[in-house]
Amino acid sequence: MTRKITVVLVASLLCSITMFSACGSAGAVKPSVAVIPQNWYLSDEDEYGYFEEVDGTKWGMIEYTDADDSDFVQIYYGDVPTELKNRESDIDALTGRAVLESTTFDSDEMFSMTISGQPAGCIRGYDETYAVYDMEIVYVYESTCIDIYSEYDATAEDEAQVMSLINSITISQQ
Repeated sequence: MTRKITVVLVASLLCSITMFSACGSAGAVKPSVAVIPQNWYLSDEDEYGYFEEVDGTKWGMIEYTDADDSDFVQIYYGDVPTELKNRESDIDALTGRAVLESTTFDSDEMFSMTISGQPAGCIRGYDETYAVYDMEIVYVYESTCIDIYSEYDATAEDEAQVMSLINSITISQQ
């Protein structure tokens, strides 16, 4: 009888550990933004899993928009894509992912930066027709991939607003 109780307790403990491990590793963590420039507002929000790629990679998105001139920053957060696993700090891989994601514009510049203490691959293009910059930034924070797409007027003020919002992104792992 004591052996049977021990087996049941051990089985219950193993089951609990398995469930806890699965809960701790499931899904990406939604980022937050500490600095929202004046006249900007949260304009859209889709929960994690709303977007799903063919390979099963899931994403959520939060978007901030400038009420004055419609500049915007879209912050996609999701699973770490296969090509970035074990390459989370590889600038070439991060920049390659930014190029892959930037299907709506041609890039003029490729560079790296640091966001939330993590290396990020960046590309940016200038659209002469509308006098705007398009920018794509990709980085990984622990188990969450962040893919930022922004479009803003080609002015120092608008760029400063966009970068202040982007540089204030934080992720709190639970």
